[in-house]
This record gives sequence, structure tokens and C-alpha cells, in this order.
Amino acid sequence: MGRHRLRPSSPQLLFSLLATVALLLAACGSSVDTADDTSTEAAEFATEDTFGSEEEASGGFDAADEALEEPAAEFDDAAMDEEAEEAAGGSASAATDTAATGDGELGASGVTATQQTAADFGRKIIFTADITVEVDDVAAAGKQATDIIAGVGGFVFGQETRGGNQPESVLVFKVLPEDFDRAIQALGTVGELRNQIITADDVTERVVDLQTRIEVAELGVERLRNTLVNTQDLEDYAELERLLLDRETELEIMRGSLRTLQDRIDLATITLRLVQDAVNHSMALSTTMYHAQDDGASCPGNDGPSVESGTDITVCFEVINTGEEPIADLVFIDTALGIDSTDDLILVYGELDRLDGGQSLMLAYEGTADRRTQLRPKVTGRPITEDGEPAGPSVDARGDGFIDPFEPDKAPGFFDGFGAGVDVLQAVWTAVTVIVGFLLPMLVLLAIVGPLLWFGRRWFRSQRRDRQPPPPVVPASAGEPTVGPPTGQAGTQAEEPADA
Repeated sequence: MGRHRLRPSSPQLLFSLLATVALLLAACGSSVDTADDTSTEAAEFATEDTFGSEEEASGGFDAADEALEEPAAEFDDAAMDEEAEEAAGGSASAATDTAATGDGELGASGVTATQQTAADFGRKIIFTADITVEVDDVAAAGKQATDIIAGVGGFVFGQETRGGNQPESVLVFKVLPEDFDRAIQALGTVGELRNQIITADDVTERVVDLQTRIEVAELGVERLRNTLVNTQDLEDYAELERLLLDRETELEIMRGSLRTLQDRIDLATITLRLVQDAVNHSMALSTTMYHAQDDGASCPGNDGPSVESGTDITVCFEVINTGEEPIADLVFIDTALGIDSTDDLILVYGELDRLDGGQSLMLAYEGTADRRTQLRPKVTGRPITEDGEPAGPSVDARGDGFIDPFEPDKAPGFFDGFGAGVDVLQAVWTAVTVIVGFLLPMLVLLAIVGPLLWFGRRWFRSQRRDRQPPPPVVPASAGEPTVGPPTGQAGTQAEEPADA
């Protein structure tokens, strides 16, 4: 594409070029500084009314935008297009040279290409990266990554580490934007890169918007403070004070958002996830038993846990490396049997110093079955590589089982019968004691309640006898005695019919 050359004899074209450069600078955020007067007018317009709403303030922003756009409308459209094409062509060629040659190398044109940063273009960009690396030793890799970040001038912002069979560590680093790419490349050498996500968020417009809104809010707050000082009416004073508090709160929120945004711009964030190598490191432990002692020659055993009390037994422990890499320095314990180390066991076959993948070893313990015992065996080892180097954190395996002794059967004798009789007497005595203990409180209760029941019964009978009517009078026949009430009463009752 051909380049358009400026002719010194054309002042109009030169003026158009200068106007285009000013417009580009305004789009990159410098318009805030070059339009102070216009922003101030917009702020005064937004806060002219003491009780104005946010819609009026937004109108002030629109007015400021229109004021900034008016000078741009006067420029020559043709000159703007020519200069924009030339600038785009120059930027594209510079970016191509930089990408092809790298920082500090010579490009195709023979000119040294320098890496451009966001600050060179006047942009506000937030750089973040999320990297997942698989390592053999999470702890050692975490220290190595920390040293790398310290070497580029960064620091550790946070760390979370998890142990166990699948250890993992998450580290958050903060570096300067110009050291961002170099730090990412160095962290990729800590182990085998599994995943990498890099983002660049351009927040220039958000920064400019927050700065402008803060300036307008500051003018509004200052205007409210001056009005509050000169207010005499109590109701207006209270309303102004409430409105001032709301505006100051909004202003502080915007300032905090701007500070947070600026902090993320000033320091890039790198999140590094260190995961353990996917190689399987594991062991298995099985427990068997047989009723004899022969230095473990009969291991593994096939007898059950039930055994006659006092019998000699042998407990067999088989350890199997179910992982892919060798395991060294095996340690065996069982708190139930009192085993503190492998010195208390008989090594039947295998090696305690090194157990390769898929191999097993047999350990035996000899003892006497004298009590019921719940076995709690545990074996621990350290994974290593084929060359003997550490290959990760230690692994362990646990087993189970129990010993259940019983007394042998025998014919009953005199003492067995005597013991049975004593048991019966104890049972009878217990029953009598329980019955007597129950009856004694009942007797006390009967002594209290019995007299009350007896007196109550007598009183009830006397009351019923008093309520009974007298027997009816039956007229006596000739020669029969008269049955009825006393003589005085009978004479009276006999006279009544005569009077009638």
C-alpha cells in the first residue's frame, strides 16, 4: 500500500494531520486532561440544582461528550482516512516485526524491534494468567516457582497447599505488566505444562469513566457543602445533610472502585496450580492366620480367627506394591499386637528396603491366643524412581482382622454342680430381696390408707341409713296387733279419716 506524503506547501493538510493526532490522543484517554474546562462546565450543569438527580448529572456528561466531539467534526475527512490508514499500516508492520523477531532481535528491515507494552499505547489493561503444571514433588516445585517470581521482581500474593495421596498447591503471584510474559515462560519450566489460560482485559474506558464521574461528584459534593453552610432553614439543612451524605458515600465507592481497578492494572496476576504427577503410588495389605508356629513357613495361613485359648498362632501380613514405581523404607506397626517396627516380625520373603511395582513381601508374627484381639496393622513406604530419587510423598496401607480365642469343652464335675447350686441360691436370694423391697413400701401405704377407708365406709353407711324413709303403716285386722308408729302418732293418723 502506498504511503501519502505531506507537502510542506499545504497548510490545510498539515492542520488536518495535527487534528487527527489530537483526536487519537483524546480517544486514548487524554481527552480528560484536554477538556478540563468542558468537564467543569458539565459538572456545574449537573450540580446547578442543589437537589438535582443523577439524570441531570448524566446530562452533564452528554454535554461534555458533545463538546469534545465538536472540534473533531471540523477536520477534513479525507485527511483523517489517509492518516488512519498510514498509522494502521505502520502499527501492523511494527507488530509483525516484533512477533517474528522477538524482543531485541533484528527484523526483516534490519531495524531492531522492541516489544511494545500497553503503556506505550496509553491503554489500561489487566493481565491475568492461570497455569496448571504437573510436577514430581509439589513442595519442591512450589519453592522453585517462588524463587522464579522473586527473580523477576514479583512476590507471592497467596498460597493454598493440600497434602495426602494427591497433593496439590495453588500459588498466586503478582508481577509488573512488563515482566508478565517473562514470568509465564519461566513458570512453565517448573514441570510439565498441562493447561495455560492468559487474558488481557482492556479497561481504559472504565478508568476514564470513573475518573470523570469522580470529578463531577467532587464538584457536586463541594457545591452541597457550600450550600449547607449558608442554609438557615432547619428542614432544608436536614435535607441537604442527608443528600450530602449520600453523595459522599457514592464518591467514596467510586474512589474505591478506581483504586481496585488501578491496582489490578499496575500488577499482573498469575495463578499457578501445581499437581502431583499422575503416576500411581499405592500399596495393599492383607492379613491371614494359622494355628501353629514355624517361622512363617506356612504363610499365608488359611485358618479362621476362632482358636482354643492358649494355642500358639502365627499371623501373616502380605504387603503388595500396587503402584507403578518402587517403594522404599517400609515401616510396619500394629498397636493391638504391640508391634513397633519390622524388628518384631519375621521376614518370610521379599525386601524391606525396596519393593518394586507389582511385587510383594511376607511378614509373620508369632504369639499365643489368650484374649480377643482386633488387629490394626499399618505399613508405610516412600515412593522412589528407578534411580532411587524421591518420587512423591509417602504412601500407606491398612489391614484388618481379629483373634477370637475360646475355652475348650469338658465334662461337668462336683465343682460345676456346686457352682450351679450357688448360682441358683443367688438367683433366689435376689428374687426374695426384690419382693421384700417392693412390699415394705406397700405396707406403709396400707397403714395410712386402711384407716381412712374404714372410717369412710362407716360414715357412708350411716348417711345411707338416715336417708331411708320410715316403713309404711298397715291397718291391723281384728284380733291382730297393730304395726305402725308409736301410739300417739297412730291416734292422730287414725282420727284424720274420721274427721273426713
